[in-house]
Amino acid sequence: MEINHEILLSLVRCSLWGTEPVYEHKPDWDRILSLADQQTLTGLVAEAVPRLPKEYQPEASHRLKLQSRVMKIYQSHALLNRKVAQTKQLMDAHGIHSVLFKGQGMALNYPNPLSRQCGDIDLYVGDRHFLDAMNILEPDETHDPSKYTHLKHFNTNSEGVEIEIHRIAEIIPGTARNRRFLNWTVSRLEGSDVRKEQIGGTEVNLPPVDFDAIYIMNHAWHHFMTGGIGLRQLCDWSIYLHRFHKQIDRELLKENLKSFGLERAWQIFAGVAVRYLGLPAEECPLYTGAYDGKAAEVMEVIWSEGNFGKHSDYRKTPRPEGHFAGKLHSFKLNTSRIIRILSISPADVTYSWIYYFINGMRNVFVRLK
Repeated sequence: MEINHEILLSLVRCSLWGTEPVYEHKPDWDRILSLADQQTLTGLVAEAVPRLPKEYQPEASHRLKLQSRVMKIYQSHALLNRKVAQTKQLMDAHGIHSVLFKGQGMALNYPNPLSRQCGDIDLYVGDRHFLDAMNILEPDETHDPSKYTHLKHFNTNSEGVEIEIHRIAEIIPGTARNRRFLNWTVSRLEGSDVRKEQIGGTEVNLPPVDFDAIYIMNHAWHHFMTGGIGLRQLCDWSIYLHRFHKQIDRELLKENLKSFGLERAWQIFAGVAVRYLGLPAEECPLYTGAYDGKAAEVMEVIWSEGNFGKHSDYRKTPRPEGHFAGKLHSFKLNTSRIIRILSISPADVTYSWIYYFINGMRNVFVRLK
């Protein structure tokens, strides 16, 4: 890692855990702010800056830039919290049980929830109410149920906020594993163990503790396999484990991870959480350190790609015009990335590529019909 990577991680740990930031080297604030933006960690960096000695703090121009970005993050929180409340109220008015994933619910675990950079809204309604929810949020559209049988979620937009309505929580490669995972998600999300939190002045359902411990990790792993992640996603998981580790049944967790084929993924990301983000090892259930070498490889990929892979070199290649030419272009780029990360977890990467290939071919055939 370059020195500015280490400085950024020090600032993030300071914001997450209240530890003293390391300041042996003077920060290159152009580089630090760029890295923070790439990893969606600007809010956490801003929280830690006042803890630095004055001679290590950013100059006026960088402070203004940082303050401007933080103000936008705060405004985004206000908007998203309001939209979460409105959407939940709409679902309630039509008798639809909904559960909020990630996002604004996850922000509540941070020392300062406003420091977590916002994204979109993910709301689970399940298969039974999927079409109903689509019609509620887009009443002027005609939704053909046959077109949504393979969808994990559908997207809509309200006041510039992307809202994903989930029919299912996630897809795990492997037919048997995926079936077990889907049955587990339905039992956990549609049961009585959902948590309740106030967001935007409205009581919102959040997933049970044992569900999110696995789901947040797996969601990040899925995105790492298919395109890339930012460190914020692993900060989410780390701060979640910090808050709830005592409530997690470790034997049941071990059993579920084995059932879903996620044991290796858990250990790799646990290495990132403990070694780089500073989560105390005792607060990371099942962590052994056996895959810390793979965690270091993951970190190199994260640094080079940024949030959702948006800053990677392969994303800078212009996509050719035309649907099929574009699909072929994406296939080549994604395959080259798969080869790059293959050594981290060969079985998971191969599974992911096969799923990507099959899904891509299905989409091509649907378009040809």
